[in-house]
Amino acid sequence: MLETTPNQYDAVQSTSTDEGFGLVISVISMQLINSTPDQSQTHIEHALALLGRGGSKDRCYVFEFANDHSEMSNTYEWTNDGITPHKDELQNIPSETMPYFFERMLEDGQVLVDDACKLSDSTGGFRDELLRENIRSMMAVGMFLEGKLVGFVGCDLVNRQTDWVERDIRQMRLVADMIANTISRHQTEARLRATEEELLQANAKLAQLARQDSLTDLINRRGLDECLEHELRRAVRAKHSLTLMMVDVDYFKRLNDEYGHLHGDEVLKSVADILQRNFKRTGEYVARFGGDEFMIVCPQTELSELAAQAKKVLTEVQKLKGKLGTPVTVSIGVTSSIPETTTNTDDLMREVDEAVYLAKQSGRNRMELNPQFSTD
Repeated sequence: MLETTPNQYDAVQSTSTDEGFGLVISVISMQLINSTPDQSQTHIEHALALLGRGGSKDRCYVFEFANDHSEMSNTYEWTNDGITPHKDELQNIPSETMPYFFERMLEDGQVLVDDACKLSDSTGGFRDELLRENIRSMMAVGMFLEGKLVGFVGCDLVNRQTDWVERDIRQMRLVADMIANTISRHQTEARLRATEEELLQANAKLAQLARQDSLTDLINRRGLDECLEHELRRAVRAKHSLTLMMVDVDYFKRLNDEYGHLHGDEVLKSVADILQRNFKRTGEYVARFGGDEFMIVCPQTELSELAAQAKKVLTEVQKLKGKLGTPVTVSIGVTSSIPETTTNTDDLMREVDEAVYLAKQSGRNRMELNPQFSTD
């Protein structure tokens, strides 16, 4: 990136005015073209500093209009040594406070003041503001984008006066055009980044929805498959245990038939909530596996700890009767091992399904281990 300071261009005063300004314009153009949105403040204010090089101006600034030209705000400013900045206080200035200035800008695209003391009474608040700030001479040249006035670049002379000539206006217009194009480009880039961010968020939301069960907000079968495959690979690499637990709501079809599907949905959501509260350590995943079945992936879980959690789940599910008005129990099956290879996840699911079947055959409302499970 080109790094320059306004002081480097004080030397151009020793050459012809046009030649010196041509050099300044080249530097301003290069910096603004290469600037990024997050550098806009620095580079545009640097351009204003170059515009006021060698003490030719005391204050240079950019104002931007609201879309309907009802107000304007000072967005960029440079001040010479000893000159008071005003940017912070010149925000959201309504058009009715300076009707003369707004009318001239909209009609002529520029406002030139050689001597504020000679402005007529018809200029009203505009003249009063200049005199209050000891501004004797000022110039403002409009910034246009696609034919619309979007703001202006201006400069002040404080406690001194000059008669502006065509060359001054031409030079200011060149800078105004470059700054307008830079602001427009940065706004376009900012909108593009915002759109890209919205698309990323939308895609992330779609990806989440694709792996989320709409009733319980748990991950669905697709999400379960992804999580289980990931944890299986991790268990093989780390040589640690991987436990799979299946929770099946007992007599769920009977609940649906006798009390209706809405009641059945409440049962599923309540059981899902219990499982989420009890299995939320890092690496643990709770999923809705089927209509009335839930699956929990538990890496590195001790059997004693797992048994305690399962007992707690059984107890909390039984207490749902007070909330739902009907008895609810679940059967829990468990399979666990230290996998040596990335066995097909269907094998794990078949093993845990066998454990659930054993829990149901043994009376339901209980936890059973897969017969193949070994604690050796």
